Amino acid sequence: MTKHVIAAQPGTAPSSLWFMNVHIRVHLAKSESAAGVSMIEHLMPEGFNIPLHFHDEDETFFILEGRFRFRLGETRLELGAGQSIHVLAGTVHAFRVASETGRFLTVTTGRFEDMIRVLSRPAPSATLPPQTPLTSEETDRLVAVCAAHGIEFVGPPID
Repeated sequence: MTKHVIAAQPGTAPSSLWFMNVHIRVHLAKSESAAGVSMIEHLMPEGFNIPLHFHDEDETFFILEGRFRFRLGETRLELGAGQSIHVLAGTVHAFRVASETGRFLTVTTGRFEDMIRVLSRPAPSATLPPQTPLTSEETDRLVAVCAAHGIEFVGPPID
């Protein structure tokens, strides 16, 4: 069997998105990988956080720039550029951007990318979207779409 290496070309998949108050760039869409692997870059503003949650797929974070506070179960740690963390499926975790901005790559398989695409809109530029608080309707939709994609929120954000 011959194996081929394919160099991903910018714009191969719809790749520049605004997801809540975050800019997302899909570098590898799961549809482009036989194993269903997604590689997604996230650019986030200071203080952006995801509350305690768990999901049914592994998730690897590779920090590109900035500082992040993570919680995995009861373990708390802070990571910076060049560091990575692997979160096993089912592990309760959360993070918060602890610098002016933060950027990381996530690598996942499964439904995470699908959830991102359902809740995102095309980004007109590779910048952060306007920073506005989520409305209660947007929060309810986020929780419902996440639940439909195997993500369950179980606690507050970390400080």
